[in-house]
Amino acid sequence: IWLKIYKLHQNLFQMKKFLKIFAILLVVALVYLRITIYPQLDLISGFSAKSVASGHFLDNRNLETIQQGDNDIDKIDWATNEINDSEHFVTSNVHGLKERKAIYREGLGATLINEGFDVSKPYEVPKRTKSNNNLAFPYGNKEPKDTIFPNIDYAKLEKAVANAFDKKGAKNKRTRSVLVVYKNKIIAEKYDTGFNKNSKILGWSMTKRVTNAMVGLLVIDGKVDVNKPAPLVEWTSDNRDVIT
Repeated sequence: IWLKIYKLHQNLFQMKKFLKIFAILLVVALVYLRITIYPQLDLISGFSAKSVASGHFLDNRNLETIQQGDNDIDKIDWATNEINDSEHFVTSNVHGLKERKAIYREGLGATLINEGFDVSKPYEVPKRTKSNNNLAFPYGNKEPKDTIFPNIDYAKLEKAVANAFDKKGAKNKRTRSVLVVYKNKIIAEKYDTGFNKNSKILGWSMTKRVTNAMVGLLVIDGKVDVNKPAPLVEWTSDNRDVIT
């Protein structure tokens, strides 16, 4: 009997020791997650919401396609996304945490907003016009004229263009489209599955170049002074009011 009691006591001691070590490891893991992962959730949800809103409301792609082709990258695929077609917005969160919202507005596209954003506030829409001059690319909207250049090896060109795309099932290059223009003529054109010449694809850093050029034109016209504080009301109540 005493031997059984001793063994039981030893087992309880080992179990308590195990539980203590487990509890310590659990606390360490939670602290690690709080310090390293939790702050990233805001960025994950924000990126995901904006990506889905742009892909769905601008390019008319469905949620599954966007999640499998745009948001299937490390950590971003943690987000759960929901599209509200009637009110034109997307909400994203990570296991119910750090929910972010992106809205679509006609003429402005998709925008990631914060909690203080007033969605009912009127907004100005840029006046965009499309010319229809019955001219071929690059001077108009008509199909480009076929031109054969004797100095171009079209077999090598097609091979190079094809090599820019992933093979079936792979996701390494993720190329959506390739357009080769030579002497104002389109000499090669290829699109990934689900995309075509009318698809609207995120410009990423290319958009910065266009934005910079537009700001430059405003500076030349005297409408913007880049040396003055940025005209943002939200920045006037703290030290951001000195940011140009």
